[in-house]
This record gives sequence, C-alpha cells and structure tokens, in this order.
Amino acid sequence: MRNIFLSASVMAVIALTAMPTFAVEIDLGAASKFNAFIKNDFSIEGSDTQGRIAVGGDFSVGGGNDVGHKIGSFAMGSGPSLVVGGNVIKNGEGSFNVYQAGPNQSVIAGELIYTGKVINNGTAITSAIDGQVEAQLINVNAAQLPVDFDNAFAHLNKLSDNLMASTEVGTSEKEWSTLTFTPTTTPQDNVYVFNITQEQINTSTGWNIDGVSDDATIVFNFTNVNAVAGKENWGGDKARCEQGQIGCIQFSQINISINGNLLSSNYEEHTYNQDFKQQVLFNFAGASQVNLASDIYGSILAPNADIKANPSTIYGQVIGKSWQGNMQINYNPFSPVGSGATAVPTPTSIWLFVLAIALLYVNRKPLLTKHLKVLKKPITA
Repeated sequence: MRNIFLSASVMAVIALTAMPTFAVEIDLGAASKFNAFIKNDFSIEGSDTQGRIAVGGDFSVGGGNDVGHKIGSFAMGSGPSLVVGGNVIKNGEGSFNVYQAGPNQSVIAGELIYTGKVINNGTAITSAIDGQVEAQLINVNAAQLPVDFDNAFAHLNKLSDNLMASTEVGTSEKEWSTLTFTPTTTPQDNVYVFNITQEQINTSTGWNIDGVSDDATIVFNFTNVNAVAGKENWGGDKARCEQGQIGCIQFSQINISINGNLLSSNYEEHTYNQDFKQQVLFNFAGASQVNLASDIYGSILAPNADIKANPSTIYGQVIGKSWQGNMQINYNPFSPVGSGATAVPTPTSIWLFVLAIALLYVNRKPLLTKHLKVLKKPITA
C-alpha cells in the first residue's frame, strides 16, 4: 500500500509541476490592420483618423475630415484606407479626404471601398469631387468586401471574454485620488491583467502600475456591475452613464504611469516614442455602451459596445460595435502577445517523471502477485 501511495504521490507532483500555463493569445485578427474597426455604423464630425478605418455599416462624416493621413509616415503598408459595408454619407462644408501611402508620406485619393452609395450633401456620387470628397471610390458587392465583419467580431468577442476571465495578477491600493496596481506574480506570457470597476474610475484621477517588466503588456478589465453613474468631467460630457444604466461604462479623465513613466509623455499629436515598448489594452467585455471622456493612451477592445466619444484624443486602436463622437483617433498599433496554452516542463518535473516510472517498474511484480492472490481466494457468503 505504501508503494502505491508513493507512486501516486510522485505522479501527482509531476502533474502539478508540468501543468500547462494557460495564457490568452492577444491577437486582434483582421482588426489589427486598422486604426478603427467598427462592426456597425461610424459617425464623426470634423476630427481625423491617422490610420485606416473599417466599418461594417454606414460611415457618416460632418464637415471636413481626414482618414489615413499618416499611412505613409508610419509605414502602414498597402491596402484600402477606408472600408465601408454600407453607405458613405458626407454632410456640411469642408473636404472629406481619404489618403494612401506615398513616397515617405501620405497622399490624397486613397481607396474607399464601399457596398452602398457615396452621398455628398444629399447627392449620390460615383467619383471624387475636388474640395468635397477626395478618394478613389470603389463600389463592390458584399461578397467582394475585403473584411468579413461577422467572422472578425466572433474572434474579437471570444478574445474579449477570455481576457475578462483571465486571473488578475496583482492588487490595487488607493491613496487619495491615486490607484496603485502592483503585481503579486510574474506572468510567463508577460501579460499583466488588472480589474477596474466604475466606482474606482469615479474616485481616482491617477493610476500607477508598479513592478512590471519594461516590455509588459497591461490589460485592464472594466466592469460596472452596480450600474453606478459616471463622473462629470471637464468641459461637460455629451455622453454620460446614468445611475442604474445597465451595461454602461464611462472611462473618465485618468493619468496613467507605468513604473513611474507617465504614458502621455511618450506621445505627441502626430507621433509616438518608438522606443516605448509597453502596451496597454482596455477591455470592455460585456459592456453595451462605453463612453470615452478622456485622452486615452492605449487600445480599446469593446466589441459589443456602442462607443460614444467626447472631444479628446486616443492614441491606439479602437474596436467597437458602433462609434459616435468627435474624438481624434491617432495611430499606435497593438502587437500580438502570447501563444496560447503551453505546457512548460521543468528539469525537476522531468526527473520526477523518470523516478515515477522506475517506481512503477520495481513495484509491478509484487503488486501483480498480490492482485492474483486476491483473485484466487474463494468467494464466501
């Protein structure tokens, strides 16, 4: 009996020491090529987007607007600058310009691929109009659209849910109006997951992340399970989560620093610090509405949410169900991280495995003899 227990114990230790480290592979899939990736409608007035945009529904713009004016400068490669699964609707004065990559810069007349109509101040057009709509207008049927939004968002929804289910790697502590996040473990995939509630957003103006690696990926999982109202911000908010509004999360003005390095110091209006390796992803799994009421330094993953953006700037990629607002969307791509679940055997586990096999071999004859003797015993009533 002792030998059986010893063998079983060793095998159990092996199972624990060689157990796979389950990590979520963070890959935005088809969305990775775009600055903004929206499943349904996209509506904006006056502001600009440095990179490409893909919209599954209608794209509406009021006044002047530029799409992709940094495609060349940031070497984003080839491909359509604007993909629209519905209509393109331009209202008001000013020029709507779609750019493409040129020699060391971006030039007007980038590809605008759409399935519906391009409507300029109430009139459908099929070619560019100087000073009004500057783009290569390419009308296609739905099957020819270069983006499969249904498949892309099925992947993004799963990614968002998996990140929300990931184990938090640290703790948070509040002092005055500052929240400090400190890891209690070092994740093998270098992805640090922290959870944040609407209550914590409302009562803080600064977040410090201390003790992470210099090339860490940081994921914030946002929740508002108590349906509390979002706080009022500077300038007044056009969009605000109201008390009792289920599924609404409001991301208000927050200054974020990592290991003492303020994120905003690595970004300017038209560029960002190429030597800055840390990545931040704001995950809104389960949210049906997300209000962006702050300058944001990181990428937004909100595949089920109608995003309402107040006037400000985001430095990152935006993924959402719909978009409405006048936020400037600047380019800062999120790079894939991790390789999924992998078993990482250690030298200790390998030696333990060898030991267990040896014990089973030594014990096999006595154990077999014992069981045969049991079988030969007469059955008595």
